Amino acid sequence: MPDKPQQPSAKKPLVIPKTDVSQDNDKSTRRFVYYMIALIALIVIAGGVLVYWLAGNFVTQTNKNKAQDKTITLLEQKKLDLAELLPNYDAIIAPTNNGRSQKDAILSALPDNDGFKELIAMIEKMGQQSGVLIPSVSRSGAASAAAAADQTVAALPYQVSISIGGTFAQVQDFIKKTENSARVMDFVTLNIAGSTKSGPVTASATFTVYYQLPANINPTEKGLE
Repeated sequence: MPDKPQQPSAKKPLVIPKTDVSQDNDKSTRRFVYYMIALIALIVIAGGVLVYWLAGNFVTQTNKNKAQDKTITLLEQKKLDLAELLPNYDAIIAPTNNGRSQKDAILSALPDNDGFKELIAMIEKMGQQSGVLIPSVSRSGAASAAAAADQTVAALPYQVSISIGGTFAQVQDFIKKTENSARVMDFVTLNIAGSTKSGPVTASATFTVYYQLPANINPTEKGLE
């Protein structure tokens, strides 16, 4: 019989002997790789923090620049507005023939506070001119704190109740004087008791008066978020 061809023998795996030196080298290599990975991660984190800090500072400075530009624009506009208003302001504060300026007339009609004491004095003077007695003057309906704090409200109202004594003609003359008074007084109600033809009568009148809030002169500079 012919001889069978010999099968190639399988190669045995190469076994590297694990000596103390090779094992130390493996450990050193693994430690080096771990250290490099940790170092790279640390660099990436530090770089991210630095980029975040730089971006935050850039946005903050950009907003400050925008706020400054807006403030400069507002100031320039105010300068132009003041230049246009100056002639009108000079005319308003200049005294007229009667010695009072338009500013005084405006503040009399619509003062920058409730002016209740001044209102009482004016009512008493009108009462003396009309010949009526004014036993009492009271106020009600004061503006709320929220309305007083609202800078968009042009004027704040409150009501005044006046007790009047005199003849019908005297009371009628007093009411006419309130309609022509320097202070803005809106007539609301009038109750009369007694004879309207002869003899004394008593009346109770209610008016709504107004006052304006002081001008808002707060700075217009504001930050942009």
